[in-house]
Amino acid sequence: MRLLILAFLGICCLAAYTVEGVGTEVPDKTICVSLTTQRLPIKKLKTYTITEGFMKAVIFITRRGLKVCADPQVEWVKKAVRTIDKSTRRNVSQTKPTGAQQSNNTAVTLTA
Repeated sequence: MRLLILAFLGICCLAAYTVEGVGTEVPDKTICVSLTTQRLPIKKLKTYTITEGFMKAVIFITRRGLKVCADPQVEWVKKAVRTIDKSTRRNVSQTKPTGAQQSNNTAVTLTA
């Protein structure tokens, strides 16, 4: 009887531990409450995201990891987004596959 109760408690603890992880991964939602009016140096910006909602904004992420909200209608913000997009495309096209990923264009036919 004690073994049955101990096994039941063990299963309950295991279930509680595994269920705890489900649904706890909340996506990072950044809400802008104000927009910066100060122009940010493009060279210090790493990436950006665009938020939709009651306040539409571009959230720039700096190389230090700071998040700064800016008005997407302002010209310097549009230019910064274009510059980041260009540099991202250039970095993707310049990356070369490693030796294991390189294709040697050989076909293999399997016969049964």
